[in-house]
Amino acid sequence: MEQQHSRLAPISRSIFSTLTAAIISMPLYATAADFGVLKGTITDRNDGEPVIGASVMLENTTIGAASDFDGNYSIMEIPAGTYSLKVSGVGYAPLVQKVTVPAGETATLNLKLAETTIMASEVIVGAALYEQDRLDIPVTASVVSEEELHEESSSTLADAVAEVPGVVVNRAGGYGTSTVQIRGSNTFQGGAIGTRVQGLYDGFPVNNPTTGEVVWTNVNMNAASKVEILKGAAATLYGSGAMGGVINVYGSMPDEFEVKAGISGGFYDSPPDSDQSTYYEGYTPWLWNTYVGIGDKRGDLNYSFLYSHADDDGFRANTNTMLDDLKFKARYDIDASQYIQLTSFYNETEGGYPTTWPYTNDFSTGAPIQYADKEIRYDITNPVYDDDIIKRKNVLVGLNYVNLLSDDLSLDTKLYYTRNETRTEYNPTDTPQIFSISYNRLPGEFNEDIVDRYGTGVKLDYRINDQHRLLFGMDGNISDVESTRYTAEVPTEHPLDDSALNDIQEKNAALFLQDEFKPTDKLTVLASVRYDWSGIDADEVNYVDQVTPTMSTEKTAEIENSSVDAISPRIAMNYRATDNMAFRASWGKSFRAPTLAERFVTDAGLWKGNPNPALDKETMTAWEVGMFTALTDRVSFDIAGYINNYDDLIESVFYTNSSGDMYFQYENFRKARIWGIETSLNTKPLDNVAVNFGYSYMNATIQDYAASDPKISIDYNTDPEWLPMRPEHTASISATWNATNRLTLNTTGRYVSEYKAVNVYTRDYDSYPGDFIIFNLGTKYQFTDFLSGSFLCKNITNEQYSEAEWFPSPGRSYVFGMDFVF
Repeated sequence: MEQQHSRLAPISRSIFSTLTAAIISMPLYATAADFGVLKGTITDRNDGEPVIGASVMLENTTIGAASDFDGNYSIMEIPAGTYSLKVSGVGYAPLVQKVTVPAGETATLNLKLAETTIMASEVIVGAALYEQDRLDIPVTASVVSEEELHEESSSTLADAVAEVPGVVVNRAGGYGTSTVQIRGSNTFQGGAIGTRVQGLYDGFPVNNPTTGEVVWTNVNMNAASKVEILKGAAATLYGSGAMGGVINVYGSMPDEFEVKAGISGGFYDSPPDSDQSTYYEGYTPWLWNTYVGIGDKRGDLNYSFLYSHADDDGFRANTNTMLDDLKFKARYDIDASQYIQLTSFYNETEGGYPTTWPYTNDFSTGAPIQYADKEIRYDITNPVYDDDIIKRKNVLVGLNYVNLLSDDLSLDTKLYYTRNETRTEYNPTDTPQIFSISYNRLPGEFNEDIVDRYGTGVKLDYRINDQHRLLFGMDGNISDVESTRYTAEVPTEHPLDDSALNDIQEKNAALFLQDEFKPTDKLTVLASVRYDWSGIDADEVNYVDQVTPTMSTEKTAEIENSSVDAISPRIAMNYRATDNMAFRASWGKSFRAPTLAERFVTDAGLWKGNPNPALDKETMTAWEVGMFTALTDRVSFDIAGYINNYDDLIESVFYTNSSGDMYFQYENFRKARIWGIETSLNTKPLDNVAVNFGYSYMNATIQDYAASDPKISIDYNTDPEWLPMRPEHTASISATWNATNRLTLNTTGRYVSEYKAVNVYTRDYDSYPGDFIIFNLGTKYQFTDFLSGSFLCKNITNEQYSEAEWFPSPGRSYVFGMDFVF
């Protein structure tokens, strides 16, 4: 097989040379000889009360501070000069004011902030790769604040985004398959293969390069300051993985010395009496979460370290989980114009391999159906799955160097390394385990995937004049993969040791350019274009054909698209009609390269797969219009309409072979259109009450549908023209009541309509996911300035529902927690 490691060498050398030159040329010391001090107090314009935790920054510098419990702030060692001081706080309109700091003196500036809706006061970074006010961004975005993240003890990223309009979470249980789709971008597929949502942590990618998967349920929120969700095509700035959108988690760092710790524990309630599962007989599954951390800001150094541990018995058989997570973040301000920042984490997870609930077969059609005489939702298909386990290790080390070269020019460079290890162990016993032809596991059999990714990026931000702001960047990465099932080599029939792992390498490189143009004070236009190239070092694939699956049917086929590339343009506009109302519109094209898993996957646990040597990239054209308005200081409203047209959509297709067994293959099988409307209403009817509503309608159809002959699985759906696993209606509500200065009550609700189509179990019309309403209720009490307690009841009504196909979701659970911050 011809190796092609050198094809990206010129591009890689160019990127690394630029980065190295930028770092070598940076100044090591501040040039200003005289310094001053700026201090003052930040208060509420209406009642004069101090504003706590407001951010105070000198624009175009690294210098800033935060207001304390009395609203006071102090910024030391400021080079003498005149600056624009930017002040922002949650629930307040941002304020920018000129200030002059004399050499060797202390300047005093007291500021008053005006209240506004929480949504109107948001600052968004990801929409243009620099800070923008919520009313100025040209695309639809949502923010989950630090306060919202900490309403639930030890919440996960999946929990944090589940109630955002346009976002749908599909969870199979535990740390198994989980999928987050934005505007219907993903279906639910084993291993979350082909995820079209880019997951980022402080701007560094966390998707598994081989599959695209992010295990959203193991991204712990204890160390997060906020989450940004960009909806719709973001490939122009973020590349192939962002066709459906971006979710970026920002790690937090304290403004002063801080020690924090917390513990929470709870249990899953029993299912209704109608359920006859044996899992809960004489047994109560428990869950625990603990964390401890320390951080400080001393002079030019700011850091945060946090360790988290979670242990969960699982709400159903074989969904037990365990998590150990370490996060470290540090920033060092070299001088007033440059800093270096480290973002890192390491986590290990271990959990049962989730499987469907028990079923029998309809012998008249051969279709699997759930037991008709009783409900058995919390047991698993067959005892052979009881000991199946998934072990994961994830590593991120990311380094940012930022240099504010002048008032109009800044340089942002990054280097990062990620490692993703996933190992599924099927049979730890001494005897073979056989459930079907697909599940025939020898003692010690496993599947394993190990990928090391090395990446870099450079971004130049140049403000040419008041009308033009130019952004130029390039990035690239190389992924070295070892796998039993995601490479171009014939996989070992029964992997039993490390010799079963084969190698493959994937490379990606990109250039992008963006111009922010302001033809008038009210109109902002973003014009951007990105070129991406993606390639693998293989030109043929060897595999066992599942049409007649024996080792004697080994085949070799030429890979038709070992490299793909695309140009992704975008035009986006924002018209600021008034101080409190803005209209937006955008058009863009995106592409996604097929993942290694989509190209080559042969084993998905329950089913076998055929590689597809002809798989090509998929593309999308997206349109969006929207409006945001802050109707009053207490009410804001956002609405967006969108159309996404997909060509050569990549999804799995299930076939039946000559032996009557199902197998799958990823194909460019459809042309599809997804269009919809999203609305969000944020209200504050009283000073101590906030209520938020969200509703989304989505129409997701296959444009060129024609039934196959013989039929494939999706042809048996009740509506076979509907794209599988995309709900038509979703809605959410949340309400928070600050009953006293110490007591807070909150409730959240979520509705998902019944899915019209699924991928596999298409002939059992009674078990489609969706059609549920879930309410959670929580309370938090601040015992002292340093100690708080919380209680949370999830799924108050003990609703029996499913987010994923033939996988039950948790019933009612209770969680008690204590948090300490000093």
